[in-house]
Amino acid sequence: MTATPRILIVGPDRTLPQEVEAALTSIDEVRAVTHYVSDIRQGIESARSRRPDIALIEMSGDDAHLRLFVEEVRSTCPETAIAAVFHPSTFSESASESDVVIHALRLGVQDFLRRPVSSTDLRQFLHRRMQRSKPTQAAAGTVATVFANKGGVGKTTVSTNLAVALARENPGRVLLIDGSLQLGVCASLLDLEPERTLTDAARERDRLDETLIRELAIGHASGLHLLAAPRDAVEATRIDDEVISRVITLARRAFDTVIVDTFPMLDAVMMAVLDLTDIAYLATEAVVPTLRGSAQLMGTLDQLGIPRERRRIVLNRYATFDGNQKPDEVAKRLGQPVDHILPYDRKLLIAANSGEPFVLKYPRKPFTRAIGKIAAEVNAIGAARPIAEPA
Repeated sequence: MTATPRILIVGPDRTLPQEVEAALTSIDEVRAVTHYVSDIRQGIESARSRRPDIALIEMSGDDAHLRLFVEEVRSTCPETAIAAVFHPSTFSESASESDVVIHALRLGVQDFLRRPVSSTDLRQFLHRRMQRSKPTQAAAGTVATVFANKGGVGKTTVSTNLAVALARENPGRVLLIDGSLQLGVCASLLDLEPERTLTDAARERDRLDETLIRELAIGHASGLHLLAAPRDAVEATRIDDEVISRVITLARRAFDTVIVDTFPMLDAVMMAVLDLTDIAYLATEAVVPTLRGSAQLMGTLDQLGIPRERRRIVLNRYATFDGNQKPDEVAKRLGQPVDHILPYDRKLLIAANSGEPFVLKYPRKPFTRAIGKIAAEVNAIGAARPIAEPA
């Protein structure tokens, strides 16, 4: 760590950053740059974009949020040291301080600060972190999500064919997660009958790891692996934001690329997916009602703080005829350029009915070439990641 560490402070108590800042004023040998966010999801996004030297997270007794933060930061920012800040009064009388510390260590927390944060404790903590070399960077797979504001725009067709196109180049290293929990049909488009689904991941959440993620996925002849959607809407209720976050975080450690198909609903599960996504593809059509809904969704994502630089517009089933919205008109309605155009091809229906992905059945068609451009973009993100250093 440098003499000017970047410190991310995460927690709902707005007096916490004030305590840290006050303590830092008494530490002359350190000139820290601090950034504060109150929400766990904002904290994950800030860690991803700012890559701080230290992340101070307030312990509130919510294991799910602490686990989510630790796993995602360790996966995407392995050089960041994670320390928990706690006040003894936060926890019940039945839980001793040592029990709380041991439990947090098992979740992956590396250090601790007691509140109120004093300059003495903070100085010792910073010196401990500065004396330790940065941990080896771990390789993390790329997560790409395909989403839409409504059903019927070909979102799953795009997800499945994109995943297959990527798997052909890198067999065994690509996972497709069917996150369209209530209406998932990725298995049908691939002519697969999985015995295990995301529901099994929910049942096994306490022992879920990279190995189990691979065991729950079913292989496809293209080299793709599929983690299928629940079998029905009742099973889908078992999948919450914590489960999907844990699945994606572990999947990106086990695979080079993770493609996530989604359900057209902006709920807690969808927000968890977008939080963990490196690049998100909005599938839409050149139909005015659909475009209006897509524009509203884009505006909502702006308000929620999902960066536009991580979003792409995919104009699906495009055809040129009088009265159809042209790409520049689509871009004007959405307030963002169209990044990819997938042409209409009636043989997409044939491929869907046969369970053979279009990109395999018709490798020279314009649709296949357009999917290849999206695949190249996803691969470029992975290539831009730091190469893991040898241990």
